[in-house]
Amino acid sequence: MKLTSEKKFDYKNSLGFYLPDLAGTDKENMSIEEILSHQAGLQAWIPFYEKTLLKSGKYKTGYYAKHKSEDFPTQVAKHLFVVKGFKDTIYEKIAKSKLEKPGKYLYSDLGYYFMQKIIEQQTQRKLNEYVADVYSQIGIGLTYMPLNYFSKNQITPTEKDTKFRKQVVQGYVHDPGAALMGGVAGHAGLFGNALDLAKLMQMYLNKGELDGKRILDSNVVKDFTSCHFCPKNRRGLCFEKPETDQRKESPVTSECSPESFGHAGFTGTFAWADPKNKLVVVFLSNRVYPDADDNRLTKLGIRGKIHKAFYEALKE
Repeated sequence: MKLTSEKKFDYKNSLGFYLPDLAGTDKENMSIEEILSHQAGLQAWIPFYEKTLLKSGKYKTGYYAKHKSEDFPTQVAKHLFVVKGFKDTIYEKIAKSKLEKPGKYLYSDLGYYFMQKIIEQQTQRKLNEYVADVYSQIGIGLTYMPLNYFSKNQITPTEKDTKFRKQVVQGYVHDPGAALMGGVAGHAGLFGNALDLAKLMQMYLNKGELDGKRILDSNVVKDFTSCHFCPKNRRGLCFEKPETDQRKESPVTSECSPESFGHAGFTGTFAWADPKNKLVVVFLSNRVYPDADDNRLTKLGIRGKIHKAFYEALKE
């Protein structure tokens, strides 16, 4: 949205327009608008780390080291560094991945790996540095690689990861793909608190402005938070939206206005803004601790019930 506001990015372009390396692949002419609406045909996700493991679950020789070096420069977790060039392997695997059905809604984080490349190419800066500058303008402390800025005991533990990192993950991103990217990725890796997220959502609610400082063009915010392929696909660009078809399950309580938007994340994050009701709701949970397998947060519908309680309070 920031780059669109500055006329440095246009979602009407194809992926190959920004990334000529994709020439000759079936991703070259993929619509960025469809990628950001999750209907471009990309797979839901790819477990890249499995390539580095033996059937026994042990690490294959040559993929990891306990200490940082020229050959193992990228930190994945505590005392775990992945071999040089693995980022390129990830991009290559996405570029060669089999397409699902284009035009059909399927949530996928794979397109956001490419968005990181585009952002870094257009700004000539690393993603973590660029977003830090944007957020600092409005006093938001969301950050990649939080151990560079906070002590470990200020950061909630993420997961007792027995499959991939074989340790308690704390201060490192939960998503294994983002971890293999060094903790800075287009689809995952940000840490923060509820107040940080509330400020961000309030800025969106204000159409790109917070505390008198304009960060985003108001028309860009309105466009990105609107549905682009309704009624078949309810999503905005990047943003989740309420389901307006009563026969389908909605990600949020039915009290939400159709103009509302937000995100519900795998690890238990939830942030939602409703312009009509002037309401921002943020709920944070490390539901993947101690492990990610039993998603009781979703099974019990906790986020939806909490969200509904705020609307009940508004009525009163």
